[in-house]
Formats: sequence, structure tokens, C-alpha cells
Amino acid sequence: MLRYTSHIIIIFCVVLGCQKHADVSTVESKQNVDYINPFICTADDHGQTDVSASVPFGMVKPGPDTNPIAHSGYDYTAKEIIGFSNTRFSGVGCRGVGGNLRILPFFISEGDSIPNSVSFSKESEKAQAGYYSVQLNNEVQTQLTATRQVGFHQYTFPKSENAGFTIDLASAYVKHISDEHQIENGIISGKITSVNVCNKGKYTFYYAISFNQQPMEIKNEASKLIINFSTIEKQDVLLRCALSVVDKSSAIQNLKASENLSFSEVKSQASKAWNDLLSVVDVETNNDSLKTMFYTHLYHATQSPFIINDDNGEYRGSDGKLYKSSTPYFHGWSIWDTFRTKLPLLSLLYPEKYQDMLLSLKSLYKQDKPDWATETEPFLTIRTEHSMVMLLDAYRKGMLPFDLNEVYNELKEEAKHLPFKSPDNILESSYDLWALSEISEILGKEVDAEFYRARAFEYKTLWKDKFLVMDDKSDIMHGDGLYEGTLWQYRWFVPFDIQGIQTMMGGKQEFENQLDYFFSNELFNIGNQPDIQVPYLYNYTNSPWKTQQLVDKLLNKVTNNWYGTHEKFETPIVKKIFTASPNGYIKEMDDDAGTMSSWYVWSTMGLYPIFPGSTQLALTTPQFDKITIKTINKPLEIITNGRTANNIYIQRVTWNGEEINSSIIDFNLISKGGVLQFELTDMPNTFLGKQN
Repeated sequence: MLRYTSHIIIIFCVVLGCQKHADVSTVESKQNVDYINPFICTADDHGQTDVSASVPFGMVKPGPDTNPIAHSGYDYTAKEIIGFSNTRFSGVGCRGVGGNLRILPFFISEGDSIPNSVSFSKESEKAQAGYYSVQLNNEVQTQLTATRQVGFHQYTFPKSENAGFTIDLASAYVKHISDEHQIENGIISGKITSVNVCNKGKYTFYYAISFNQQPMEIKNEASKLIINFSTIEKQDVLLRCALSVVDKSSAIQNLKASENLSFSEVKSQASKAWNDLLSVVDVETNNDSLKTMFYTHLYHATQSPFIINDDNGEYRGSDGKLYKSSTPYFHGWSIWDTFRTKLPLLSLLYPEKYQDMLLSLKSLYKQDKPDWATETEPFLTIRTEHSMVMLLDAYRKGMLPFDLNEVYNELKEEAKHLPFKSPDNILESSYDLWALSEISEILGKEVDAEFYRARAFEYKTLWKDKFLVMDDKSDIMHGDGLYEGTLWQYRWFVPFDIQGIQTMMGGKQEFENQLDYFFSNELFNIGNQPDIQVPYLYNYTNSPWKTQQLVDKLLNKVTNNWYGTHEKFETPIVKKIFTASPNGYIKEMDDDAGTMSSWYVWSTMGLYPIFPGSTQLALTTPQFDKITIKTINKPLEIITNGRTANNIYIQRVTWNGEEINSSIIDFNLISKGGVLQFELTDMPNTFLGKQN
């Protein structure tokens, strides 16, 4: 087991202004897990991630909820904690989702009322992968850790006859619908129903809670339980909160299965699980801040989807019915966001887990998958648009673990309900129809393929009308009924027909000129998804070096950022977009279930999945000296020679020693392992990678 030294301040001076936030090992013995800093992107509206304790893709995520509250419960700038809830979805918009079963420890004098919030010592806060702790100003020390389905809360109390917890059964970040509970054999159990993200649908799950000490009294006030204890000085009271999507007895079984685990054992197991996951990729650099951001963003990307089936394989589907799976069942989707970056990243780094996700998606189609959450969801979830593209992408990578015929009828039915109400709807739905045309062709259904392809390419009529000639109205957020973007930002989202929009613009050079105008006039919005692929579009011009220059600027330089999620600011936000700090993104830049984290991970590795549904990866300049990715075969090594602050341009690229003159590389080539080597220089190589 890794031995930790006590609070090495030097490491976090760079990250959090010399504040001690996590136990870390000596530099010589640091593992990948030690570079995770959960405080990154937790301040105000700069990412909406959280500091909850969890395991990779875990279902339960015990963590602090603050006042003011944030989308994932925790705001780094807050001064008060209102409790420690057990569910959340990292980095999502609207008001977030989760916040269930909020627990607040108290220690009061006789006659005092039980508080609804407690201030805390900011200096005492510690967060690392799978663990969180804080000293509350009511003299209670709080520590949290978790298994996949059980949250472990350890509270250390002073001596008191009036100590205990409140358990809020009605807590939720969105809306609470109903709760049930009963107490039997020292176990509190029941079920919770709450509203899902953006007030779309509902979810219901079951819980079971126990303590390692017999309470003196349990009272019920509305939907809040008050548990009283008598404690001696520095007494540890362990509360375990188990979840299940199946039924109450299953939650109780999950609770009992964890009863022989100590808090320290679970904490150690959680840390090991994260280190095992992150050790799939090793990055080499002398820049510890860069390494911290890389592993923290990969950590954020692997918080969801959640594995929700019990150990016996049972789970409830989105239709509320009971099912059983022989593989992990993943739930908690945000595919509209994550299909762009995160799901392709998981396909590269974690192909076996990704195949389990694909099997889960297949099951979701058999449950009459809608675009947003149903009224009978088993757990937190968001949206599933563009899953057609996801399936095609997996097929072309040789990863699809089932025959496309098994879901083809469901895909055709889904196509009937694709929206075409606004310009962004038309572009995005056309992408789905193109994917379905490709799937139809793969299955030998030529008539269907022609039909869906023709419908997909009808986008050109709209594109010529709304996107060919841009004017002052093209820079209006929500203009023409757009969803979170401008016409300028949406006009590029035709990844399946880049050559087509180049032709409509007047050719490849005019396409490049228009990209130049877009970026030089600061019309790009890194803070939201509609145009995050656009910096890589220079790879489809005669000047791929402009992608290298631009991505380096976005990763490493101070930039002007004019756009939030819903409006253009009067003055720009002037800062580095990515920093190893609590305000690690620009304001209003939600991580969106790991989408933006994955953008960062891809970009620092020198690769980008600009065209999901194909196997094309765009190349740019890696930020590391060497990256080693474990594959099923031999490792994939990405080696960068001549890396300096000024050497941001690619002079030469080789694959297994052979020079390649392309700004695009094939996923299926590199995913089997080999050596991708970059030679860098301080001047653009204007001949390298021209896509003629």
C-alpha cells in the first residue's frame, strides 16, 4: 500500500495558492492517482464539478453540498455546508441533478435548535480520488469514501449527550417528488423519487442506511429524520448509505454486503481503483501542473455513466421494468455532449468498458429509448441524442459487441422523430440521418441507405439560406431559435460533409479564410459544445499548422472569451481557459459530464476526434514529452521531440519510423499500438499535412 507523507504543501502551492488540500506522496513515489486534484473546476460557475468521494463510474458519490449550492452540490467559494448528500452528476447544466439523502451531523447544547447549515474550516478541507474530509465548526470531523453502491460517512464527535445527524429524505438539486422510509433491525430503508436534469422526467431509487452505534432516538419531522447519539470524546460514528435501483431489499443486501469493510479499507480500495484506471495512460513531463490537469480531467471524464446493476446483475431500465445483465449496466447518459469527445476517448483508453456501455445502449433501445429522461428512470440521467453516430463509430472501430440488425428497427423509429425545427436541429438531425444511411449500407439495405442519405444532404438548402452569407445577425445567441449558440458557431457542424460546405463557400481556400475570420474576430466559444471541434478544421485545409498554433493558444495562453451559455458578454473574460485551480475553466463553462475534460485530454495528447462516426483523428502538437497508452496489443507511444514554449509547430511526423504527410491519422491504426513521433520547430511547416 502507498505510504502518504503529511500534507506536502509545495505541490499544491502551484495549484491552489499554497492551501493544503490533499495528502500526497513524495515526488519520487507519486502514482497517477496522486495527481488528481478534485478541487479543480469547483468554484462558482467554472466547471460545476465536485469533490465527492467515488470510484470510477460509481453510482454513489457522497460529497458536501454548500450554501450557495452548485450544479453538483459543491461551490469552492462557499462558507457553509448544508449537508453531505449521496448522489450527483458531475459538471452538468441547468440546476444539475442529484443531492439526495443529505446528511448533516450536529453537536448542540441542551435546548439549542438543530442547525440547517454549518460553517467549516477551509484550511482543513482535503480531497483526493475516493476521499473527502473537512473539519466543521461545530467540532465534528467529517470523512467520506465509497464503494460503487455504498457511501461511507465517518463523523468524529466530541463528548456529548446531544450529538447526531439529520437525514433529509426530500433533498434534491432539482425537485423532490416523494420519499418513503421504514426502520427495522437498526436499518433505515426506503425509496426516493426526484426530478431529472432540466425538469425532464423522474428517477426512483432505493436506499438503506445503518450506523455502527445504536441511536438513542430517531425522530421524524416531515421528510427529515433526526438521529440522536450520546458520544464520548473523539468518537467515530460510521454511517453507511447503500443504494439500489431494484428494490428496498436489494439496497439492504448491498448494505449488508459492505458491513465487514472498514472506512480505511474502503478509502484504500477507492484510491487503488482510480490509480488502476488512470494507469492505462502514462504522461511524461517536467510540468507538474500540466500533469495534474491531465489526470484530473481524465478523472472527471470517468465519473459517468454510472454502473447501476446490483452484483447479481439485476437493474431497472428506463421503462421501470426489471432486467438482468451478465455485464456491467451503464446508466446516466449525456450523449448530446459526450459523443463529441468523451465517448471517443473512452473507446481509445477503455475499450472493454466502452463495449459494456454499448451493450447498455442496446438495452436502452429495447426499453423504447427517448431523447431525454423518462418518467420511470432508475437513476440520474440526461439525454441520448446522437447515439446513432455512437453506434456507427463503434462499428467502424471494430468495437460493436452486437449485430447492428438487432437495433436497426429501433434506429429507424428514432429517425422518424428527429427534430427539424431550427437551424441547429436541422444540422444535428442531418448528422444522425447520415449515420443511419451508413448503417443501412453496412447492413446491405440499399434503398434505406439512399433514402436517409438524401434526407441528410437536404441540410444544404438550409445551410445556403442561413449559413452561407453571414451578417450582424449571425452573432446573436439563440438567434433563429438556436440552442445555446450563434449561427457563426453552428455553421461548421457538418462533420460528415466538410468538403460539401467548403464547396458551398467557394472552395478550400475560402473555407480557410472564413475560419481565419471566425477566430480573429473572437466568434468562437470554447465554453459550450456546438463549435468545440472548429479549431481542428484547419486540418482539412492547406494550413494544418494553424490548428497547431490555435490549440496551443487555447491550452496555454490568456485569451478573450466573449460567450457564456446563453449570452454574449459586454466585455470578454480575459484569462487562460484551462488552469489547475478551482476556477479551472472560464465562467459558465460547464464540464458537461466530462465533455470539456475530454477535449482537454485529447488536445494535450495531440489528437482529436473531429468526425465521430469515422475513424479519423486530427493531429496537433502534443503537450507532453512522451505518452504511453496501454492497448490490447503493444503500447501506443506518442513521442514529442524538441518540445519548448516556442516550438509549437509540427515539423515532421512518423508512424513506426515511416514519415507520414497528413494532418489526419486513423484510429484503427494507432489503437493497436505503435510509435507516433513528432518533431517540433518554432516555425510553421507550410507543406506538412496539406489535404489536397
